[in-house]
Amino acid sequence: MAYIRAIGQQTDQEAMKVNTKTKTTLFSREITYGKKDVAELERASIKVQLIYDKALFMLHEYLPESLWDAWIGVPYSIISSLYKGNNDSGTIFQKWIQSPAGWKCIGCERHCLESAASPQQPLPFGQPRQYTFHNGIRQSMVLQAVIWSMYENIVLFQPFLGDEPFFDQEELNTISTYFVPTYLSEVPLLERTKPSKVYKDGHISVYQEFISAPDLVLQWNGGLTEGRWMTGVYMDQSRFAGLGPYLKDAQGKRTYMQACVL
Repeated sequence: MAYIRAIGQQTDQEAMKVNTKTKTTLFSREITYGKKDVAELERASIKVQLIYDKALFMLHEYLPESLWDAWIGVPYSIISSLYKGNNDSGTIFQKWIQSPAGWKCIGCERHCLESAASPQQPLPFGQPRQYTFHNGIRQSMVLQAVIWSMYENIVLFQPFLGDEPFFDQEELNTISTYFVPTYLSEVPLLERTKPSKVYKDGHISVYQEFISAPDLVLQWNGGLTEGRWMTGVYMDQSRFAGLGPYLKDAQGKRTYMQACVL
């Protein structure tokens, strides 16, 4: 299995990093990862994806249709394929940060198209089928908040739970290690005086503890770009499918780079 997926065009310059006091300057569109980091991301991303799958299935089983539409906004027949990997149109893109406390997953994305008509419904000759585009961010963040809420409640009430809790001990350890506190209200983070970042989509607001990502300055043939170094992890059928590092600037624009393992 290929461990690295190349994204973007690499410059002709040799990859080289220069450490400064607060930032790393990169003179080519190439990010170097150690073998231990890649091995950890491979193991962790699979565990994280299985937790996404499990939580999504639970929401589908128990949420009223009106609440599902308000929170998730995509039919289960479509969104479930985003996590199980049985949609031919692409893969899952998990977003990771190498923070001072280790690797943290802040969410995942999967763009998808929802047909405006039933696949079995015939269209008049020459009329194109209409689609609704979903960027996958809201679904990801709602899942993050649900998973973290369940984690906190299981840990709090575990001594009093008679039956096996929804997440077993290994899954709880995975959430504790790799997930970031995420809520549908900013109150818990305010009470802990934790910095937060808010994700808004219509009437849905999700608040996540802000995790510091390494600052990066990219100098390449196209100019100079400054931002935060993020690591994308591609998943396909709940399997690790490669890395896609990128620099995210203050406006949220991404510059994708090449990943190299040493």
